[in-house]
Amino acid sequence: MDKLLLVDIGGTHIRHAIASSSSNEITEINKDLFSTKKFEKIIQDLIQTNNINVLIISVAGPKIGNTISMTNRSYVFDSAELKEKFNLKECYLLNDWEAIAHSYEFINDNIKIIKDGQSFNDNTLFLGPGTGLGAALAVGKEIVIPTEIGNTNNSTKSFGANFTFNIEKELTLENIISGTGISHLYKQKTGIELKAEDIFKKFLDKDNDAEEIINGFIKCLAQTLSDLSLTFIPGNGILLAGSLMRSLYPHIISDEFKDSFLGTKKGIHKDMLEMISIGVITKEKTPLYGNLGFYKKLI
Repeated sequence: MDKLLLVDIGGTHIRHAIASSSSNEITEINKDLFSTKKFEKIIQDLIQTNNINVLIISVAGPKIGNTISMTNRSYVFDSAELKEKFNLKECYLLNDWEAIAHSYEFINDNIKIIKDGQSFNDNTLFLGPGTGLGAALAVGKEIVIPTEIGNTNNSTKSFGANFTFNIEKELTLENIISGTGISHLYKQKTGIELKAEDIFKKFLDKDNDAEEIINGFIKCLAQTLSDLSLTFIPGNGILLAGSLMRSLYPHIISDEFKDSFLGTKKGIHKDMLEMISIGVITKEKTPLYGNLGFYKKLI
């Protein structure tokens, strides 16, 4: 039996938990602000205290070989170096959305439906706006393809119609479809810099500017999912994850979301989009569960 240290590193926080290769449960879940200076000391203490022999880390950044470079700061994770440094049996690195896609077996009972559909293949698209925008495609139960879709910019040019002000022309997708994007749009509209959670509170209080930003954001999200559906053909559905989506879900009007999702598509493409279901994962800590799910597929 292997003792696992599961670690998830996002744009802002580090989360970690303990698990066993013989169980589906994770324990001792903790969350801290991520610091590159403190990272190795935190990992070393957790490994020594819990007799860890397998380390699995999911990181917000593209995986190339045995390394992941963080997208929002200058820091590189190397699984071979970490394995040797901490004298581990194994060390694995996953893109954070690759990990979430591996959590599928843990989340079946934790999905709220925005749009019903009908399954027609084994492709499932996982996507979520957080500090940035992440996505991964699961093909069946074994194959997961991470993406860096948040750093593309072609589809942002059509988003201006969702707002009463002129948005910047040269934006990446995650400059709009993310918590950071919400703050960015609100500042463009009002000249005031606020965190996404504070803008959401204003939205709940019926503030006009916040309502425009949040409602426009939801339309942009639906349009993005439409384009990605034609790219990846997720016949098994789209699953949205993250705390921002869990907060937004109760305020998404399904019919309006579906209208934005279908857009001006016609013929067979509209028919296909009609068949694609969209849901929100309500379970928290999905990357940590995904790290466990990834390892259990290996053994």
